[in-house]
Amino acid sequence: MQLQTGEWVLLLSILGMVVFSIWEADKGKIALLEGRKTKIRAYQEAMLLMWLPMFVLLALLLFKSIDSEALGLLWFSTLGQWIGVSFACIVIGYFVYSLYSLSTNSEQRNKFREAMGDNHGWMMPSTRKELLWFTLGLSVSAGICEEFLFRGFLIGVLSEQIGTLSSLFISSAAFGVCHLYQGWKNVARTAVIGLLLGLLFIFTELLWVVITVHAAIDVYGGLVGYILRRTEADESSNVIIGKPVA
Repeated sequence: MQLQTGEWVLLLSILGMVVFSIWEADKGKIALLEGRKTKIRAYQEAMLLMWLPMFVLLALLLFKSIDSEALGLLWFSTLGQWIGVSFACIVIGYFVYSLYSLSTNSEQRNKFREAMGDNHGWMMPSTRKELLWFTLGLSVSAGICEEFLFRGFLIGVLSEQIGTLSSLFISSAAFGVCHLYQGWKNVARTAVIGLLLGLLFIFTELLWVVITVHAAIDVYGGLVGYILRRTEADESSNVIIGKPVA
């Protein structure tokens, strides 16, 4: 591949993220469950892992070593971009409606608990401070950094060297492995999500849409986890003392 020195550094940085994720695996989860690490500390470490290569990319953008158009940062008012913006608005609207239903309907919460199981309960925020770090910190960082790195660079820039289809699958696979801390089953699930986000990026040619959708998904997940964890104890108490649950 005929990449510039800075692009090679960025590519190796992303590879480092993947290797670190494999090496770390479930160590972070074990540390949390054993009380050797707080959730906020885990959120901060994950943010640092994402922002380190992101700073390399920003430097390349600053010195114009990477084309902002290839990254999907320019608005051309095409039909695809308008469809992408509309799709992002629909996703956010659905999440707002879902959160409202979840906060007011115990039956809906029980359905969510059954569907989710305990796959991510260990990392979900349970206090307001944890919620702020998860949503405004981790989720927003993931939406920005992961989309710039995995979609903007690995697809937008790398596709010029190896083709769109190859870069799409490489991006999705790397994205999935970087979520190994959630377990191997979720690696496949996250890779599929990465594939869909990649297709959205290719269709719209606008990274901001993909960033918005990704961040919305993560913020939504954190709010759902917070609501379920905060209401579980109250619902159990109401059942024990015989009070009806709304």
